[in-house]
Amino acid sequence: MSDRITLTIHYSFRGETHAPSVTLDLDQAMRGDGKLPDFLLALAKANDIDPYSYDYEMLPFGEFSYSDAEGLAADCIDGERFDSEKFERRWREREVLRAVEKIAREHLGIERLEPDSAEARALLAAVEYGRQRKGG
Repeated sequence: MSDRITLTIHYSFRGETHAPSVTLDLDQAMRGDGKLPDFLLALAKANDIDPYSYDYEMLPFGEFSYSDAEGLAADCIDGERFDSEKFERRWREREVLRAVEKIAREHLGIERLEPDSAEARALLAAVEYGRQRKGG
């Protein structure tokens, strides 16, 4: 399952009500530079809103709504807010676990690695050790 979310911002400007929206592929963004994109800028680009316009300046004051969340994104919506830090942390953890599962399958013959198993803990400890040695 992919990680997606739709952001819509409802606001009024020059006597008109606007509700631009954008569906973001969060996996694609995270694989790119390891961080989520600036949601406002992504919404503006998708809706041809010039980032130097008054229209763009009104976006942060609008009413944000998130919908159609899939994957980890669905677990990171808290009321009206999307917790991007929680999403990024959980996404990275999931990617490490996927890599560890692949290693377990190829080198230990374990098809499905249970996250709390001794094997998983050992492999994750090795990953953590490597991070500490590398300095990040």
